[in-house]
Amino acid sequence: MFPEKERNMSSGKSLQTTKYAQHRYNITQPIDFDVAVNYGGALMAIAGADGQLADAEFQWYVDEQELLFVNPQEYIEVLHQFDWKNANIEELLKGISYDFSINFRRTMLYQAIKMSRADGSYHEKEKAAVAKAAEILGIERSVVVSLESVAEMEESTERLRLVLFETEV
Repeated sequence: MFPEKERNMSSGKSLQTTKYAQHRYNITQPIDFDVAVNYGGALMAIAGADGQLADAEFQWYVDEQELLFVNPQEYIEVLHQFDWKNANIEELLKGISYDFSINFRRTMLYQAIKMSRADGSYHEKEKAAVAKAAEILGIERSVVVSLESVAEMEESTERLRLVLFETEV
């Protein structure tokens, strides 16, 4: 999962995935811990591009990890300590690759958008950080707009479902 030079620096730890991970993202095998830290760090840097990583944004990611992985506590603790303010998104993105069939680039942008929107605001600086990450990852602008639209539709659908179930929104 790491380029040959970096493979020796890997801790060798991995995160075991849940059935939800397979259902939601088609993740079928364990995730290298260090790759996951780069991934999470990049998402935190993107969501924090407006100058703050809101509690709601970080909590969205924590909640997602608790659904995707069996016992993700150590991973979440490492992310709590991660210096996202000084993170180099380009360097982090270079340290991410997976050996299974998922378009992690698109998945990552989707999660960055969802995380950035979790505080109720998708700030222009967050949008710019998503666009920059897309450029680094080789993702076309039309795909970014589509992913942003999916995130908006999901939020609307969730509100509609709650209203239909007569739940306070």
